[in-house]
Amino acid sequence: MKSFSATSVSPYIDPRMLRILVLGFTSGFPWVLIATSLTLWLKEEGLSRSTIGWAGLIFSVYAINWVWAPLIDKIRIPYISTIIGHRKSWILTMQVAIMFCLFGWSLASPSATFAEPIGINIIGLGAVTVSNGLFIVIGIGLIIAIASATQDITIDALRIEQFSVKERESMAAGAAVAVIGWWTGYKIGGMITLFISEYLENSGYNDYWQITFRLMCLLMVAINFLVLLIPEQDPSDREKQQNDDFLKIKQSLPRSFGYSSFIIAWLGSTVISPLSSFFKKNGLSLAIAILSFIFLFKIGEAFVGKMSIVFYKEMDFSKSD
Repeated sequence: MKSFSATSVSPYIDPRMLRILVLGFTSGFPWVLIATSLTLWLKEEGLSRSTIGWAGLIFSVYAINWVWAPLIDKIRIPYISTIIGHRKSWILTMQVAIMFCLFGWSLASPSATFAEPIGINIIGLGAVTVSNGLFIVIGIGLIIAIASATQDITIDALRIEQFSVKERESMAAGAAVAVIGWWTGYKIGGMITLFISEYLENSGYNDYWQITFRLMCLLMVAINFLVLLIPEQDPSDREKQQNDDFLKIKQSLPRSFGYSSFIIAWLGSTVISPLSSFFKKNGLSLAIAILSFIFLFKIGEAFVGKMSIVFYKEMDFSKSD
């Protein structure tokens, strides 16, 4: 029993697990911005449940981020990828995009109207009246969701690459630690956000949410600094495989295709080859089951879970509660 216990615990005391914890925290923090903060902000602005439910459609991008995952794996960000690494360059870029969005939120108001509000009737959500300010706020929230979902692709890749293929126990432990990190980022980030906004509200600031979003940018800076400390594997083997796939497809195309053969080969090696490899490795049935699970996994949490914030608010719970 002692031997089994030592074997079970040993992967978790690996120093690399601290890196995984940081990556999980980085992944979980943006979720609190568009789940807890945005939902509560809209509620306190007097918007209806149906409008808040309509705003929740932005969460659907998390369920389909695997669609553009091959592009993220292939496309290098000029200069930044060379300096800090391919994976970290995407994470840092998405984090900066989220910071700009937070600053945009700090200048916006969901209830602001610059013209006549628009009436929308969405199946399952009822009639919704949308102001120009709400369009701006939700549009910024959609950008945060896309940036966060894109960041998650790279975070998962960087996490997996911290271990070799043979370290199956460590990889499994890393997946568990990543979940702990995600919930830590979500819960601690949510706690900090709500405590700050409540303090500012009680201090008499009318734009307490906008000020809170500016302060959250400081936390994003701290997260970025920690991410930059995580080492990244040499991408040469991965790039070689991608180039081999590109040349193989390009050489198989007729010369009459001309320059279009380059585009077809690039798309084929970037998108088709990874998906084809995925289906060959897992088989059609299992591959479809995996993709269906990924798609459905967060739907309930995205559309129903965040409405619990509305329920708590209507039950007169405070932000600190």
